[in-house]
Amino acid sequence: MDNNYPQYNEGAGSSHTSNSPQCASNFNIFDKSASNSNSNVKGNELHRASDLLMAVSVCTEANFSRIADLADTAMDELIKAALDGDPLWMPQQNEEAESYYTLLDIMKMVEVGEPPSSSLLDFDLFNTKSDTESNINNNTNLGFKDNQQQQQHYLQTEFSRQTEFVKMDPLSIVGFLMDLEQWSLVFSDIVSRAAILQMWSSMGPGGTYDGTLQVMTAEFQLASPLVETRESYFGRFCKQLAPYTWGVVDISLEDLFPYPSIGFCRKPSGCLIQACPDGISKVMWVEHVEVDNRCVQPMFQPYINSGLAFGAKRWVASLVRHCIWQTTLEAKSTSTINGVSILQAGRLSVLKLAERMTRTFYNVVSGSKENPWMKIPIPGPHDIRVMTQKAKENDPGRPPCTSVIFTTSAQVPNNPNEVFQFLRHEKSRNKWDILSFGYVITELACIINGNDSRNRVSIIQVNSSPRKVEIFYLQESYFDATGSYIVYAPVDLFAMSILLRGGNPDNVAILSSGFVVLPDNLKMNGQEIEADGSIVTVALNIVDHSITERIPFDSMVSMHRIMNETVASIKQAFQVEQF
Repeated sequence: MDNNYPQYNEGAGSSHTSNSPQCASNFNIFDKSASNSNSNVKGNELHRASDLLMAVSVCTEANFSRIADLADTAMDELIKAALDGDPLWMPQQNEEAESYYTLLDIMKMVEVGEPPSSSLLDFDLFNTKSDTESNINNNTNLGFKDNQQQQQHYLQTEFSRQTEFVKMDPLSIVGFLMDLEQWSLVFSDIVSRAAILQMWSSMGPGGTYDGTLQVMTAEFQLASPLVETRESYFGRFCKQLAPYTWGVVDISLEDLFPYPSIGFCRKPSGCLIQACPDGISKVMWVEHVEVDNRCVQPMFQPYINSGLAFGAKRWVASLVRHCIWQTTLEAKSTSTINGVSILQAGRLSVLKLAERMTRTFYNVVSGSKENPWMKIPIPGPHDIRVMTQKAKENDPGRPPCTSVIFTTSAQVPNNPNEVFQFLRHEKSRNKWDILSFGYVITELACIINGNDSRNRVSIIQVNSSPRKVEIFYLQESYFDATGSYIVYAPVDLFAMSILLRGGNPDNVAILSSGFVVLPDNLKMNGQEIEADGSIVTVALNIVDHSITERIPFDSMVSMHRIMNETVASIKQAFQVEQF
């Protein structure tokens, strides 16, 4: 924590003081197209007029004070929403007395800035129940200015809360929440673009982020270009609330600076993080937003309205997945099948390449404004979008030519687990992949990610005959109730042999394709949401040497046919047998 994060504006003072802040001379912008193939970094320049305008606006003493006051209030509201009357922690009962810190006690700690003298680790931290609250959608009447009254009627409130125990200490979690690059990487399935426009750091004891205030902009995504991203300007404030207990809160700045888009407003959202024994942290996450969902396609409306799309449960699921992945990376041994094991050096190379492959996939299927999607102008049963990506100079992580990505989303009347198992399993690949028809496909080896065998990184071998290997596929699959994915990329024999010997995965050129499986036909079963259907997003990433400045119509016809045949093959497979 001492040296792993940037320090800006030292001497600006705590966000609770009236010291005049100094403006940072550089701004950091992050997305998925970094010069480093393992990072979400995107150059250090502001290429949006709105970002520049906001960055200039916050660099005044008056605005700094207003943002700091707003962040303080937001932290109080986050605590109330996260606890909802429950105690933050409870001590073990002793012979003399039993007491606990209530919400009022915590609020007093926040006000005076000093927690009571007691050891948090002596408390029974597992007494507080783990809760999940369903999303609430209702029209909200907001007091916007006169020129914003027309949109006021269409804003909806979404609120959700999720509590989870994760295998990571609070300082590590706070570290990547406050570090823009790490935050963008950990939540790469949700964050498509992010930037820090300004930072004031009070530099807490031990070089922590206690008292740090940031002004940020971000786009939040679903992995489909058919769903628009949600973009917001917000302040992010970090504070140590009590011993071993931290809060990180986001609050939109639209009320202070009216010129950004008002279609999405991030109310006090974030998390409380509390230390538990054995390196475990209890994370209480709250998502509270107001959003205009009029442009959402009918196919995705039930999923978004359920709270699974952008709610607290999805953020926590991404955090849990990151913790599991870190454990898998650090493990000295791994689960395999068919008696095939992978050397430690090769194992790390395979995992790191799979990590880059999956993050690249989230980038190429995002509805971000950075992606120039266009609709294929051919009538058909599906809305198929296409875009091109040009190769960058000195980027060994992708082929040195223009690639084309085409994608669509379709509803499948089977539950997400069945669809996921069908798409990830090598034995069913030649039922939907037209390039695999007639070939023998086997899973040569796999690395199990966590305790669920469905979550794995696989090396899949394609044979045209018993002794002739055509190609390998590197594939990562991960199942989760909020949304699952299967991502793959072809890797030739030479590159795979280098990879398995521990070669540099950054030098392996790949193009990511795959599937996203979202729950559909949702219904409540007690406190849990169950799905009887699925929304499947298919994204194919290929090299087309005929593309120069624009996509030829013949290529569009071919892509339209391939996509329709792929979706039809998936649906037809479930009419024959179940997986």
